[in-house]
Amino acid sequence: MTKKIERRIIFALIMIVAFLMFVWLIISSLDFSSKNKEVVFGVTFSHKYASQELGLDWTEVYWEIINNLGVKNIRLAAHWDLIEEDNGYYNFADFEWMIEEARKKDINIILAIGRRTPRWPECHEPSWLKDLSQEQQQAELLEMLKKMVEHFKKYENIKAWQVENEPLLDLFGECPKADLEFLKKEIELVKSLDERPVIVTDTGELSDWQEAASVADIFGTTMYKVVWNKYIGVWRYPWPPAYYYYKANKIQKKYNLDKIIVSELQAEPWSTGKNITQMDLKEQLNLFNRNDFENNLEYVKRAGFDEVYLWGVEWWYWLKKEQNMGEFWNVAKLIWQN
Repeated sequence: MTKKIERRIIFALIMIVAFLMFVWLIISSLDFSSKNKEVVFGVTFSHKYASQELGLDWTEVYWEIINNLGVKNIRLAAHWDLIEEDNGYYNFADFEWMIEEARKKDINIILAIGRRTPRWPECHEPSWLKDLSQEQQQAELLEMLKKMVEHFKKYENIKAWQVENEPLLDLFGECPKADLEFLKKEIELVKSLDERPVIVTDTGELSDWQEAASVADIFGTTMYKVVWNKYIGVWRYPWPPAYYYYKANKIQKKYNLDKIIVSELQAEPWSTGKNITQMDLKEQLNLFNRNDFENNLEYVKRAGFDEVYLWGVEWWYWLKKEQNMGEFWNVAKLIWQN
């Protein structure tokens, strides 16, 4: 009698697992791509990362991006430590050049400004800031934002301001604790200086997006498929495209957002805790290869997004320039020139 009950329990469990797998396959096969609207792809660019981490001439990389790839949308990371190396002395030259050259090519710019901007360690703050109290640091940050917006709002090809990058994510980055109320002050300041929309971003995998979306005109989500951390090693997120689609649909309706974009679509390997140039090329490609790249391009379309910024353009160029491997660069060219 006991064996008969055990067999029934095992059979029931098998049927439940089989049913869940069937449901998962159905959900994973859903396609929310629009047949009538093309996905607009852009790239995120950090001249600090290109030069300091990859050892490249960042002006050369940028020139190739705007003249070779055919990109028409760029998200620029305006790192505070390079803008105000000395307190009160602002250097806007690099960004003036990049934005002006983009303007000549009819390229739209999202300017990411604040303390926390794209690329590790997330918070790119000047060294002098650490000697100040929290209140003084926040005052300096607001002053920098004011200077940035007042200076760059003359460029019509800046389509939106991104205020901070994943500002409410405490799990990642070397940054002060997230502060929603201060983020609201930053956004209020930027909006008082210019009428263009404000983008606020959040992690696509580790957040419900509620707080970030509640203060945004445009919400931006990250989309990473293969990551690494020192505790579990390599991790592949199992979420189907429907996960992002329904999440975005719910948030858009709740907060009446202008739109939702993918601010970072993974198109390079996740670092294993060291500079990517110190990783063996084989290790890099084991973490992210051409198939991953092409699959991610299809995945984001199936998730229903129509504006997407690829993460990794500096790495594609580094492979081409330093490793004589133009595969990723050439695949990327087809996005804009096919």
